[in-house]
Amino acid sequence: MSYQPPAGPPPDSKTQYSAPSGAPPSQQQFTAPAGPPPAQGLFEKRVTTLIPLGKDEYKPLLPFTYLTLNRIQAPELYNDYMRSIGKKRKALFGGNKKDKELAKDYDTKLVYKDASLKRFYTTDDDILNTFMQDQCMPRIKRLAKRFNMENKDYLFYDLCQICLFDVFFYIDNSGSMNAGNRLKQLYDFLILFMQVNVSSQPLKIRIMNNHANIAQLLLSQFNIDLNNITTEEQLQIVFNNMSISGVTPLATQLYELILKPEVIDKPMLTKPVLVVMFTDGAPTRDKYKLGEVIYKVQTKLKRMQLPKKSVCYQIAQIGDDSSASDYLESLDNDSTIGDVVDCTSPIEKEMNQMARKNKELSTEVNYVKKLLLGAIDMSYDSMDEVNHKVY
Repeated sequence: MSYQPPAGPPPDSKTQYSAPSGAPPSQQQFTAPAGPPPAQGLFEKRVTTLIPLGKDEYKPLLPFTYLTLNRIQAPELYNDYMRSIGKKRKALFGGNKKDKELAKDYDTKLVYKDASLKRFYTTDDDILNTFMQDQCMPRIKRLAKRFNMENKDYLFYDLCQICLFDVFFYIDNSGSMNAGNRLKQLYDFLILFMQVNVSSQPLKIRIMNNHANIAQLLLSQFNIDLNNITTEEQLQIVFNNMSISGVTPLATQLYELILKPEVIDKPMLTKPVLVVMFTDGAPTRDKYKLGEVIYKVQTKLKRMQLPKKSVCYQIAQIGDDSSASDYLESLDNDSTIGDVVDCTSPIEKEMNQMARKNKELSTEVNYVKKLLLGAIDMSYDSMDEVNHKVY
């Protein structure tokens, strides 16, 4: 029996709702995207026991954090860095002293210039303590073992950056998501994120249409909290009970479901925020424009004395709808939000590019790394100069 999400919106309070008949979709029905398969055993149930490590054992992860955090926390110096980025390669090979020092500082330590801006991480110990709390390194070693790459666990070190952010997944469940294999692509990515997630935070999902009703149903009937998805079985139930219908109010619901409650209504942020959005089409019947809601957030961040890059956005296109491609391209060229938004090509194109990148890792893992880190890690800018831009 093939998987078909229930049609129509979730019930209101006056209508009793029962889950669709039949078993939840099996893992075989949600097949992995095209490309080399994950390493054997990747989808096995996680072992919960992790061996604690000392602080020194986390220090190899620090070099993967400096450029990302400096980009967020030292915006003025970051602008200097970007202005001299064309000189950086010369600097590394004996260029002028100032450019050489700037390149070295940005890559090797936390820097800052504007003392009026608050920072999430002020010392190496702040970063290391976060990693230790999440048991990040044991998770990386366990992940490398799953891929039979114990001697190359450094290939997963850059995933440590996930620990430094509060990550939310915002998914499009408009009617057009029923087309083709779009739901499979979305499901497969979320499964893979749970498998390579080296932080302690669970999968936190926000559903574009009828989120409150769907969340209430899942909590009351299945005891599943969309803020705390930790198993593949839970995610299967979510997809089995998520209505696929309606329009695409991308910016409006982003604001209502994530930006307002998680940023604007809070007195202060304890971590920078990364919002990963999946959509298959251009916005329709949207009360706000994306630039408007991002500006609202940046206004609040300014009142908090936090840099505007404290909230970053990754938008991934599912399917090959031309209007969606045009819309994402317009975001690339939008001077008001381009510095905090990263847009990717349709998943199929991205997967083909990943297959040519790091052949030591599976295509799927390379893709999930790019999608998670593309909005925060400048090194992923070089992975695709045609269809992928990081500002």
